[in-house]
Amino acid sequence: MAGFWYPDYETAWSDAGCKNEMPLPFNKGDRPEYATQLECCKAAYGGQASGKCLSELASPPTTSPTIAGGVGLEWYPDYSKAWSDAGCKNELPLPFTPNSRPTYATQLECCKGAYGGQSSGKCLSELASPPTASPTMAGGVGLLWYPDYETAWSDAGCKNELPLPFAENSRPTYDSHLECCKAAYGGQSSGKCLSELASPPTTSPTVAGGVGTEWYPDYSSSWADAGCLNTLPKPFNDGDRPVYATQLECCKAAYGGQSSGKCLSELASPPTTSPTQSGGTSVWYPDYETAWTDASCINVYPVPSGRPTYTTQTECCSGAYGGQTSQVCMCAVDPCHSCKCGSVADLTSANCPQTLIDNCSR
Repeated sequence: MAGFWYPDYETAWSDAGCKNEMPLPFNKGDRPEYATQLECCKAAYGGQASGKCLSELASPPTTSPTIAGGVGLEWYPDYSKAWSDAGCKNELPLPFTPNSRPTYATQLECCKGAYGGQSSGKCLSELASPPTASPTMAGGVGLLWYPDYETAWSDAGCKNELPLPFAENSRPTYDSHLECCKAAYGGQSSGKCLSELASPPTTSPTVAGGVGTEWYPDYSSSWADAGCLNTLPKPFNDGDRPVYATQLECCKAAYGGQSSGKCLSELASPPTTSPTQSGGTSVWYPDYETAWTDASCINVYPVPSGRPTYTTQTECCSGAYGGQTSQVCMCAVDPCHSCKCGSVADLTSANCPQTLIDNCSR
């Protein structure tokens, strides 16, 4: 056995896993190596829907943990379901790339941060001990503000009335009326919450220019149809959603695998979705849609989620196609790489060194 793990490029990607067998089916340094099988699976087969690589671990993670326990240490919102019917999960493997979705230390924090205005109460109902909504408290006016879940979201605002219509810590609370409106009703087109402020701000910033200096993913739309926004007020608390300095950075990080290209299409100068290999994204990645022996590295938009990326085409070819006997990938980088890159006529037209041309003509 080798002292490291490597991806199995001799098997179709969807059915492949990681190995540590000897002798190595490649020259040392021609294929990425990992200290553990798990690291190898995550890096080389991160987007593998079949789960083949992870299934071969000594203790493969379950994909169906119970809500109370689970396998992961962090909780994240379930974007695969409609917001009103969704909750928080801690299942592994994660259905997203690192940092492309907010994560929380506890299920309760996740429900409060991602589903604070959920009138169905679906997320909170999945807690091990769901909070009651009928506490007894003294009357009066409280110091904290909270969203009004007893009113339709489009017509609701924030309150500070007592007694609280919910159990302690079962609903997000805020130090000010404005903070509550921004966090719980940030996307409210009616502007009802903001209109109840002592000095209400305007509720009509433009998406193209925006008010904010940061961009964030739009979780109120389905992922395939969503993009990045910079409108204010933000519909979330600071730290509850990833933010980016530019719209492009946001699109690449939060919607990198978006086949519709919706996010990128909203850029001031949207990139083409069919760039040549010399253009496209700023990173290179292996082409898993082509047979490994005939594949090369590409940099077209969008970058598929969970796929390894490299700074240069050469690094990608070395890391992903280092054992490729056809040398298709390296030939795409350098047409003079070897005799396998073309005929004598091809090498001549590419102004390859005469010594290479002579060797290939023998």
